[in-house]
Amino acid sequence: MKTLFTTFAMLLLAGMINAQDTSMVATYKIAFFSKDASGGFKKMKGKVITNGDSIPTSFDLSIETASINTGNGVQNKHARSSEWFHSEKYPNIKFEGGEVISNDLGVTVKGKLTIHGVTKEIKLPLRVSTNETQYVYKTKFTVNRADYELGPKSKVSPSIKIIAALTIDK
Repeated sequence: MKTLFTTFAMLLLAGMINAQDTSMVATYKIAFFSKDASGGFKKMKGKVITNGDSIPTSFDLSIETASINTGNGVQNKHARSSEWFHSEKYPNIKFEGGEVISNDLGVTVKGKLTIHGVTKEIKLPLRVSTNETQYVYKTKFTVNRADYELGPKSKVSPSIKIIAALTIDK
């Protein structure tokens, strides 16, 4: 009887573990906009965990700050400098989302955003869609630069609008 119970418990545990799917990010686009500069980031990696459907249960994403692309080489170099992202000291922007709320109004992801060595709890609105082969996640939000000690305190737009999208394979 003890062997039967142990076997049943192990099968149940294995089923629970397999109920979550971890998928690496297949494609992505991250763009930022302000009155002073616009552009995107060329390098991001991460994973999304789902329960086998389109609604995620968590995100673990990392963007390389040195991959910033404003379309202007001088501006890119300045953005990587210690005055802005300080890419040598803070090589990544990270988002770790661990609470996903889905209701009639849509999907919201609560998590930790780390920029320039500063971590803040944020909530991101998330649009979820699907096609034959992938799940697609999109968000739009605004970052207050002062919250993350990013850039000079004067003469520059205080906020940056972010539009991000990523896909994972089904």
